Amino acid sequence: MDPAEPIDDPIAELMAVPMADPMAVPMANPIDPALDAAIARDSARGRRVAAATWVIAILHGVLGFVSVQQAALLINVDKDLATTVEVEALGSTFLAVRIALVIAVAVGLALAVRWLRAALPTAAILAGLGAIEGEPAVGSFSRLSLLFRPAGVPAERATWSDVRVGGGRKLALVTAVALVVAAIVGVTGAIMSAGAGNIAEARLARWIIGLDAGLWLVGTLLAGAVAADIAWRIAAAGRAVGHFAPLADAPGRPLIRLAPALLVFAGLVPVAATAPAAQNVPCRATSLQCAQVIVPVDHGGPANQPALTIVYGVHRGSEPVRGTLVVAVGGPGASGLASADWIIDTFDPKLVDAYDIVFWDQRGVGRSDGHDCPIAGGIYSTVEPTETSARAFVDACLNEADTGSTGLARFATRQAAEDLESIRDRLGVEQFALYGESYGTELAQVYAAAHPDRLSALILDGSVDLTLTANQFWAAAARSFDATLSATFEDCDRDLECRRDVSDPARVYDRLVARLERLPENISYRDMTGQLADHRLERAPLEGAVASLLYEPAGRALILRAIAASDSGDDVPIARLAGLFGPGISGVVSTFAYHAILCADYRVSPTADSTDIGAVVHAGESSQALTTRTRDVYFAQLPCLYWPDQPASAERPAALTDQPEPIFVLGATLDPITPIEMGRSIASRARDGYLIESNGGPHVTFGRGNPCVDGPIVAFLLDGRRPSTRTSHCPDVVASPYIPLGPLDASAYTDALDAMTSTEDELFADPMYALWGGDGDLTIGCRFGGSVAIAATGQRDEFTFNGCEFARGMALDGSGGFDLDDNSVRLDLTFQGGSLRYTSDTTKHVTGTFRGHDVDQ
Repeated sequence: MDPAEPIDDPIAELMAVPMADPMAVPMANPIDPALDAAIARDSARGRRVAAATWVIAILHGVLGFVSVQQAALLINVDKDLATTVEVEALGSTFLAVRIALVIAVAVGLALAVRWLRAALPTAAILAGLGAIEGEPAVGSFSRLSLLFRPAGVPAERATWSDVRVGGGRKLALVTAVALVVAAIVGVTGAIMSAGAGNIAEARLARWIIGLDAGLWLVGTLLAGAVAADIAWRIAAAGRAVGHFAPLADAPGRPLIRLAPALLVFAGLVPVAATAPAAQNVPCRATSLQCAQVIVPVDHGGPANQPALTIVYGVHRGSEPVRGTLVVAVGGPGASGLASADWIIDTFDPKLVDAYDIVFWDQRGVGRSDGHDCPIAGGIYSTVEPTETSARAFVDACLNEADTGSTGLARFATRQAAEDLESIRDRLGVEQFALYGESYGTELAQVYAAAHPDRLSALILDGSVDLTLTANQFWAAAARSFDATLSATFEDCDRDLECRRDVSDPARVYDRLVARLERLPENISYRDMTGQLADHRLERAPLEGAVASLLYEPAGRALILRAIAASDSGDDVPIARLAGLFGPGISGVVSTFAYHAILCADYRVSPTADSTDIGAVVHAGESSQALTTRTRDVYFAQLPCLYWPDQPASAERPAALTDQPEPIFVLGATLDPITPIEMGRSIASRARDGYLIESNGGPHVTFGRGNPCVDGPIVAFLLDGRRPSTRTSHCPDVVASPYIPLGPLDASAYTDALDAMTSTEDELFADPMYALWGGDGDLTIGCRFGGSVAIAATGQRDEFTFNGCEFARGMALDGSGGFDLDDNSVRLDLTFQGGSLRYTSDTTKHVTGTFRGHDVDQ
């Protein structure tokens, strides 16, 4: 530098002055104003840098809590998933915090660089003045070391009142190590999170990222301590040469700085580690403890994919329990959770006490991503099954269910079976007994084939033979429905009351169907609201209602009674059946799920053309399914020809032949939808198979109170005892006892006992009450006006009559009840001109006033 050149920078000017011997500099001499300003400036900037580290540390802490919370949310997730929508949404919510952290780090680094560039020359001057220990440094790196040397009044001249700051190399080294470790751990966590292939790896990665946030918090606060230490070292050096630096600016020990932050962080981690819902969810079924598990849309697909929430419930047995029984309900499309209460009521109490019993809503049903299209289903049930109507139904159903037309393969039974495996894993159960009814036997067999080591017993009730193609299954079902209907007609001839009301029910039914085929009719009757209106009676809803009622002996008795009424010229009962049971599949089954599951499981077209309806019709003709009264049953599969995401192949699963667990197959000879031949085939192929066959009987026979059916299953589940024979035959009925037709006009009653007997008959012959399972309250409409409210209270049904006219001209008010334990009925009724008290058990008795006379019959 030219000595004659003017110097504008005061610090540079000071540095250009030759330094005297530092030992000769009097510490109390007045300080140069430029140096005083530089010391004040650098001390203030250092404090700002230290303050910035607090902001960075807080942001690191927040993101650490988010990672810990994400790890907690992953606790109730299928083992093959790596993330969920909730986890990703939580991370997205804190995107602003991440951005703020990046900005804070950038600002902090900029402030630190600006501060250090200015502070290094100041430190060099102070070192030259002897206020910083050691020789003055030359070069940037050497100057940087000045910031970590002891500073203040030289040790040999310091008194008790002088300020002297020790060296900062050790703190700087610890800080550097902490930051390097945090960086390494952070990179490790990020790599693990990005490459996580299952939930365990993802959870570990989130915990590591949360731990890393703690490390960054420590490292950042230590960096702040280093910055505060440097700032105070410059200030202390300045005090040694006459600069005023308040002692209140002196930083505390790093431990004092770290301790509160670490305590808060450590204290909040357990809070963040607790999942908000802790897995438990509200449950509709009163007897269940419900929870949920998050599963992949496509089991076997990538670890990072969309997910579904499956809700399941457990009915806890009495301690100590002997095992776990899982119930797969039918449909497909029925809700396991909604069915749980009444199914448990049908089970042997000893079984309920000894087992934890598990129900769940299958994907696509109820609370497990449930969808439905009841309007589309109701319309489709009233029209002829054709290509046009089936296509229209598919479009309308998908639109109503709001699922789109892609990705529907996710509803396949193989996916639902893996959902069950996820539930088992969440429950921590090594083995369990699996009971499937109707469609549930399909799911149970698919699960058994995929996870044979997980089952202690497989119970199939109303079994579907999975080796059959769609055309083979529905052809067998159509023939079976026809056989059950014929057996129902034949059963009437064995009942005196039925034979008296209708001599040839088959002829009456065929004549009615032929009549409606030519011209639908309008039938006037009061609906469930009590309103009198015309109701259209058509062939398709009638046949649909008959098919629905054939599942149960009680339904078969209703068919006979309605046919008998029609034979006498009264079409109201048959029209009511068509109106109640003709629309849709069932009130408890999702129409969408029914088709989505079947169409994902079966390829209907037997040719390469997925919409080849001609080939399907030809197969039906060849199997003689289309020559039956119930030929429309065969066409239940028709919508699958036009359903999106059909299976590419019609190949069927292999039969279960060598399962390690015993297989119990239950079936009835008059099961319309799953013919007994299917159950026989499954049992005969199984290495350890047992068939319990009911003569007559309903679709699904377990829990009906028949000890011949229930006994062997309960004996095995409780005591491990197998049946003595591979095939057992159990007695059952074709139809429930026939209820004779009563007078339509009260004037036709012969006496009070006839009036009350007919009232009892009409009440129990009402189709809604006859098929009611006792779930919730029920109100039925009476033929000529008014209603009866029915409430189930334990083993008793309570009746409340409100102007109920089963017969014209006799409106009944009052109450009564039906005791299920002893099959006794009690009625206390009033009506215009009289009141009667009626009891019915082994005998019938009535007292009171009837037609102006006291009676005791």
